[in-house]
Amino acid sequence: MKAPRLLSLLLSLLCIGAGAAQSWYTGETPLRRVTVQNGVLTDCNSQADSCVINTTATGINPGEGVRPAITLDIANLHNRTGRRYEVFTVDSAGQTLRQKVENPVWGVVWGYRDPQNHHGLLLRAGADDFYGYQAPEWLCTIYTVARGDTIFHTRWKRVASNSIHPGSDYNRLHIVPVSGGYEILLGPEQEFRLGVCRDDRLFGDQAGICVGSGACVCVKNWTVTPREYSERHVIWSADELDEILRQSHHPAEGFYEFLQASATNSYTRLGGNYRLAMVSSGPHFLLIYVEGAQRFGDQWQTGMVKAVLEPTGLSNLFNVTWYDAEHRPIREGVKAIIGDNGVLTIHFSREGVILEWNRAIGPDGETGTGNHGSYHTTSLLTPRYPGTYLFF
Repeated sequence: MKAPRLLSLLLSLLCIGAGAAQSWYTGETPLRRVTVQNGVLTDCNSQADSCVINTTATGINPGEGVRPAITLDIANLHNRTGRRYEVFTVDSAGQTLRQKVENPVWGVVWGYRDPQNHHGLLLRAGADDFYGYQAPEWLCTIYTVARGDTIFHTRWKRVASNSIHPGSDYNRLHIVPVSGGYEILLGPEQEFRLGVCRDDRLFGDQAGICVGSGACVCVKNWTVTPREYSERHVIWSADELDEILRQSHHPAEGFYEFLQASATNSYTRLGGNYRLAMVSSGPHFLLIYVEGAQRFGDQWQTGMVKAVLEPTGLSNLFNVTWYDAEHRPIREGVKAIIGDNGVLTIHFSREGVILEWNRAIGPDGETGTGNHGSYHTTSLLTPRYPGTYLFF
């Protein structure tokens, strides 16, 4: 089967008994058999042209400031190079038709909410080394499905490593949260890096395995460990922010209302006219999200970190780590200036973007140095410059 057709079929993800399950799906149908014996989950899929997903709850929910680190041993018993495995389909007349597939696909999914929102790693057998001169091979792809749109972080590529156990042997995989995404490692001691999923969103609380047409996947030693990360953690509630800033005497602290955006990059979109709170944290400042997200609004809650401002040694000039609409960090070429007039300006030199906020009246009714208007300024949902949109 050609790779584009295979991917199309796999990414349709016909999920039988999986999406809403709170534990591994088990059971038997004419074309699928799933058992658990001696701590090993075995899921065999004999459906032609249909991938199935089998998930279990991780106990880690979106918006809680925690992502799962997943470790498992996984094997595809139908993974012999050159071997063809029987699959079946039923035609419109009810007749069962037999086919054969070579190199079935299998893999791991996580952050799984439904077929339209999850991350995944898919694997296939690579070339067979008949003479034993080369390292074992896999073909792999890493992707994210967000609201039905597929983002390929790594398209099908060939990887070779002595950490790969060929054939039907178990391989230990590690899905490890890192800044801006998930790193995927192979081997008992994480010896080999398969790639990175450059998307740190957590869509749902499920994780599990993908069993392609003709695959028979075994899983054991499934382990999920919570990993905290501050940029997705709700640090303060709205009431706590109000109280902190009501008592603050710091000239830069306060609520900031979106003022304007200027951009030369027309290939980006507006993430939202964010309303932010500036809170000092030692020598740093934290920009805390309050409201206003238009893009991926369900991924943002009041109290999450939108940016970290680090002092440069020059008065009112800061290096910035900015978390964009998808919570991905942007650091290179990002600077912030806090003006004496109460205007916060952030420059994204690589993107050619300048964003500005005005310090608003605080909760106690006192005004900042730059804004003598009302607490809620006029919404600027219409771009200042037609045709220009921002990702941030």
